[in-house]
Amino acid sequence: MNGSSSLLQAIRGPVLLVTLGLLMVADQLDRMSFSRTWPVLLILFGLFKLAEHLGSKDEGVKNA
Repeated sequence: MNGSSSLLQAIRGPVLLVTLGLLMVADQLDRMSFSRTWPVLLILFGLFKLAEHLGSKDEGVKNA
């Protein structure tokens, strides 16, 4: 596993938790309804997984 992939894995949880917190605060302040914004968490999770996957492929190409 390369450095960028492990970095992405390390920050994925905190970033998702911060995003969850911000969405809940926005809901409490009646800015946006959480029931309409929670898919943002799925999108972020998917982007992190995609970046990890692409990072691991790049590492394999460099070692070949």
